[in-house]
Amino acid sequence: MATRDGRHPVVWASFGLLAVLVVGGIAFALTTWGNVDRVQIERVTSVTEPPEVDAEANPDVTAVPEFRLPPVPSATDGIDTLLMAGSDSREGLEDLTGFGDFEGARADVLLLLIRPRNGDQAAVVSLPRDLWVSTPCGQERIGQALEGCEGMNGESTLLATVESLTGLGVDHLALVDMAGFRHVVDELGGYEICVQRPVRDSKSKLDLPAGCQLVGGEQTLAWLRSRTTEELTDNGWRVMSGVSDLTRNERQRDFLIEMLDRLGNFGDPQEALSAAQTLSPYVTVDTDLGITQAVSLAWTMRGLGDSVEEIEIPVEDYTTQAGAQVLLAATDIESVIADVIAVETVGEVDGRRTG
Repeated sequence: MATRDGRHPVVWASFGLLAVLVVGGIAFALTTWGNVDRVQIERVTSVTEPPEVDAEANPDVTAVPEFRLPPVPSATDGIDTLLMAGSDSREGLEDLTGFGDFEGARADVLLLLIRPRNGDQAAVVSLPRDLWVSTPCGQERIGQALEGCEGMNGESTLLATVESLTGLGVDHLALVDMAGFRHVVDELGGYEICVQRPVRDSKSKLDLPAGCQLVGGEQTLAWLRSRTTEELTDNGWRVMSGVSDLTRNERQRDFLIEMLDRLGNFGDPQEALSAAQTLSPYVTVDTDLGITQAVSLAWTMRGLGDSVEEIEIPVEDYTTQAGAQVLLAATDIESVIADVIAVETVGEVDGRRTG
């Protein structure tokens, strides 16, 4: 498949946040932080008891665990957690060809970065957007949580859903949309994608010749979004073997690991500042991410790429009662993460779990 070492597609969520936080340093703090959009996160403090439902008549009810009260992010849980989300918002896209017209935003990419404060190996968890989960809004695809509900904005709903699902309190959130992603890639000089044969996807507007190509944001985004990538074989165009939504998640995880190093190695401060100033308008972060925290996070992320472990979430196909094709976690996600990352349990705050 397709890349210089098999792992070169792009994820806009990590690109935007890490570029803004990692490359800017103090200069960024003084001149650029004010350009970053912010969103207020409303933390869920109570959960309404769901009404009893006939599980036999509605099997979706028992397909996934009920939404539970999310943990409280804690300064003493031993980890820093950052949820990076790529939105499929069409805002800012003048040409909707290949994207489709859709109002609002869903989370097309979800990556949870977990960094132990004791210096142990960091990890990244990729959550497929079609994962069927319990949210504050009921059962739905996890990507739909970004639409919000019950008077909560989408960012708060998404954060609470991920916290309930993983058992981890998430410290901060960063969101980048597709329109911004293309500018991000172009600002950083493009990205190299290598394929053994010519590839295309009419839906995402992907069109690449065989070999290694340094492409801009448009083709990088098309590669990332492609679910039905075709390659030109001796027998004509054929869908690449094994390509699916999960393939896209694998590409995104692999790219994030590589970009952690790339974005932390700007040799020239002016170059770093220029990149940060260009990228910051396309990034939204939570209001609790202050400038001091941002600079600290940027500094500790330098060189992280060599020590990030990828946490795989086993999934299986599932068809909802309404006929939707979705994914179910084949095992408890919290347990999968706990096998890799140790989190200190420090008790409760107002009846909510911490750590």
